[in-house]
This record gives sequence, structure tokens and C-alpha cells, in this order.
Amino acid sequence: MKRLFLTIMFFAVAFSVNAQQKLRKSEVPQEVRMGLENTYTDYKLEYWYFETGQYVAQINIDNNTGKVFFTATGNWQYTIFDIKDDELPTLVDDYFIKNYPGYRIKKSQYIEDVSGDNYYRLIISMKGVGQTEYEMIFDPRGRLTKTNAPDPNFVKKDYIERLNPEAIEYRQKKMAEREGINGEGVQVNIEKEKAKDKSSKEVKLSAQEELDTPKIPEDVTKAFKKKFPRAEAKSWTEENGNYRAVYDKRGTDAEVLISKEGTFISTTTNIEKARYPRLITKDLQIRYPKAKIEKFQKVDYDMKYKKSVTDKKLDTYYYIELTEKIKGKKDKKTIKLTYDKSFKYQGLAGSDDEYAEED
Repeated sequence: MKRLFLTIMFFAVAFSVNAQQKLRKSEVPQEVRMGLENTYTDYKLEYWYFETGQYVAQINIDNNTGKVFFTATGNWQYTIFDIKDDELPTLVDDYFIKNYPGYRIKKSQYIEDVSGDNYYRLIISMKGVGQTEYEMIFDPRGRLTKTNAPDPNFVKKDYIERLNPEAIEYRQKKMAEREGINGEGVQVNIEKEKAKDKSSKEVKLSAQEELDTPKIPEDVTKAFKKKFPRAEAKSWTEENGNYRAVYDKRGTDAEVLISKEGTFISTTTNIEKARYPRLITKDLQIRYPKAKIEKFQKVDYDMKYKKSVTDKKLDTYYYIELTEKIKGKKDKKTIKLTYDKSFKYQGLAGSDDEYAEED
């Protein structure tokens, strides 16, 4: 975090956006507007304003609001995303709950910095009015790196002495149960494990995890984190030299395909049954009246990727998988179909996220 305390100097005034006067597009230098386009893709610009000698763009990316700071020459400085407490990494949440009983999180943020040292920032204080605020900085993996908060041992001792000792025991018990379910006990109890012999289970588990996890290029993981700063990839798979990540998108699994250079290719979203396009379901009933819909997805190509491909047309489409019983057999056959963005039937599904016309 080379620029951590430099950027923090701006935070005190960075949250009083309502007091700032919005700028018209003509009032924002072209270099600054180009700086935004070069920093983020697939964003929605809400407005510009000027603050502390910097131009600030409030944007929305995948329903996440962020404030992007630029110099007058269009150089990106950092971006602040306000996030909910339940969107924090598990390790961050666990650390706070276990070490700061009687405290509350007043603000949680995800900061993207020009140095590449992205981090989570918490502002915490004891419960009550007029309490001192403290800052905690965690790296993207959820490890505490800097803080000016009181020592956790003092906090827990003071909490037990002043308040109800049963409360912290209850919290610790719930955390232990949670760790047991998630299989994260070794990761959370870092200090305890460090006191053990170097041949502890922590080392063995880490080695096994590395063997089971596919090697993903750094350009790919950086691109994913930049586009989805608050999302965690559930899984990664390699597909013909590209990499597909599965992540949670507002309670629904979604997929994103990224090239090894970090270029976004497409995003695949599962469609809920209640939101199936009626024109498609009516057509399916006519073509395959006895089939059952097993998968219904929408595939969107990244705008920049579409512009880079000149030898074929890439457009949004729907991918559907049906199953149908085979007469006289227990097995079922799978039918894969595609429809274009206007819900017109395109034919049997091809490969590599493209649709193929039926003969």
C-alpha cells in the first residue's frame, strides 16, 4: 500500500458528495473523460464533480456505485466503492467479530489504487454516541495490514470486564461453528497456528489447496477483480486457452469468460424461470412439447471484444438446454438450442459460445 496514507488524506472530504456541484460534460476536460474510458469498461456514468483539486466521476458498475478520482490531466488516482458489511470477505468479517466485541462497523469500503495495491477499509468505533473512530486496512485476501485500532487483547479483556462475559463466549462459539462448516478454521486461527510446530496442518492444507486449484494468469485475476471489485470467483476453469469464472450476481450464478491477456470475452447469466421470454417458451412448446428446460442462459459479449472481432458478427443470444425422454429407454436426450436477442430461433447450439444454424 505505497499510497495508502496519501489517499486517506482525501477521504475525509470524499464522502460529502451531496455538497459538491455537479459538472456539465463540457466542463470536464477531454483528457479526464478519456481517462475514465481507459480505466473502466461497461460502466454507467452518473455525474461528474470537482473536489480537492481533482475531477471525480460517480459511476455504476454492475449496480455497484463508485467514485473515481482523476487529476486535471486525466491520470486516474483511485476509486472508492462503498460496500455493505455482508459483502466483506469472510476473513475480514471473522477478524472483526472475534477481536472487537462491543464495536461496530461504521463504514466499509473497497479501494482500487493506481499502484495496484487494492484494499478494504473499515471505519470502526465502540457502540454508543460520540465514540472515537478507528481505521482498519485489509488486503484483497482479507488479511489485516494496517490499523490504528486498540490492541484486540485489550479490547476483549475490557469487554469482558465491563459488559456481559457470556456475550463474547456466545460469539466465539458461533464463529467456531461457522469455521467448522466452512473449513476455514486453520486460516482464521493464524496466531494460534503460528505458535505450533512448522509441520502443522496449516502447511499441509495449503499445499493440497495449491494442487487442487487451477493456475490462473495474473492478468486474468486482475481483470476479474477490476470489473467485479466486490465479487469472489467460486470456481475457475480453462477453456481453449481462455478462462471462465463462476461468481455470484445478486443471488444468481453468473459466468464470465476472459482471455489469458485479461480481455473480457463474454458474460453468461442464468435466467430465472419467472423471467423466461414468452416468445421463446411459446416456440419451445411448439418445437419440443414434451421436453423439459434444464438450463436457460443469456450470453452477452463484451463491447470492446466485439469491436476487436472483424471476421464474424457477435451479438447477445440465449442458450437453452432441454431434456426429453427416449421412448423405450431410461436415458434422456439433451437438446441444445439458441435464440437471438430478439427471441428468434437460431438453431442447434454450436461450440465456443457461438450459435450454429440448422440445415
